[in-house]
Amino acid sequence: MADRDGRGCCVIMAGGRGTRFWPLSRRQRPKQLLPLASDRSLLRETFERVAPLVGPQRVLVITSGDLAAPTAAELPELPAANVIAEPVGRNTAPCAVLGMGIAARLAPGQPVALLPADHLIPDDGVFREQLAAAFARADEAGGVVTFGIPPTRPETGYGYLEVGPPAEHAPDDLRPGVAFVEKPDRARAEQYLLDGCHLWNSGIFVWSAGAFARAVVTHIPDVVERLAPAIAAHGTAGFPAALESAYEDCPAESIDYAVMEKLPSFEVMEARYGWSDLGSWSAWGDLAPELPDAGRGMGQVVGLDSADNVVHAPDKLVALIGVRDLVVVDTGDALLICPRSSDQKVKEVLARLEADRREDLL
Repeated sequence: MADRDGRGCCVIMAGGRGTRFWPLSRRQRPKQLLPLASDRSLLRETFERVAPLVGPQRVLVITSGDLAAPTAAELPELPAANVIAEPVGRNTAPCAVLGMGIAARLAPGQPVALLPADHLIPDDGVFREQLAAAFARADEAGGVVTFGIPPTRPETGYGYLEVGPPAEHAPDDLRPGVAFVEKPDRARAEQYLLDGCHLWNSGIFVWSAGAFARAVVTHIPDVVERLAPAIAAHGTAGFPAALESAYEDCPAESIDYAVMEKLPSFEVMEARYGWSDLGSWSAWGDLAPELPDAGRGMGQVVGLDSADNVVHAPDKLVALIGVRDLVVVDTGDALLICPRSSDQKVKEVLARLEADRREDLL
């Protein structure tokens, strides 16, 4: 059992490229390092959200090799060994195994939260209160607690959590998990919105000290075997070489598909805090400041007979005449214009740029 000081450990996954936020998000400064919700980066906001609960010494950040330096600069409170750079991306399962394994050495017996670096949660105090409760519950029950977000619309871009009714004598916000549900079509999403049995999957998981180790040994033993020497070497001079070797042929697996969807049981804590995954420019626009007669966003905008647009153009005037539901993003060296309904296709632009070897725009 964990020490009864109300603290756990947090592993922040911060290696993504944020491709859906191109042209603002680039390889050397991706989404999590951008100030998209305030004057602080999303990574900085995530750290400041959890550090008061667990302390900086118990926060680990897993990022990619070329982002190690800017990530460390963004979080100077962290010990140098707590910023860990994957040599190459292998999806989220190796990242999770690495981070959770090192966390178990850093804080033996403590429950551990695994969470993304690039989500928006404006209610820091409420989040910490529920995270502390999730730590306690995972520790007490010896399992895993994931956060579910009450849906506000028939969203087809999120995975869902099917939940059962609250158990007798359980907290009101704690529900037994039934299943992880793939992204639905529109009709099914509308059903989920109404039935009260489905929540959005936030991707935030809180594990007891032993539950994660048992789950990954059962479902992805090859990943565990490959990373074990690197985890054991953390904090020594041999760690970088051991990590490089471990990732050379480590299988690329998703933690959701490989582990979470196969769990025989789990619990879901219904979030009482605001949440957005900021998964697209349109999602960002829903939360951005209002631009009179134009829509929402950031910059100098003159709108004539225009509405519901999303604009990010802080360095020049943008005039919109007779247009609706557009995304307009200007970064000086690149300009993105598309319907809001097509903003997920930004990845296709990046694929074209990669094929054309436009490294200056990636």
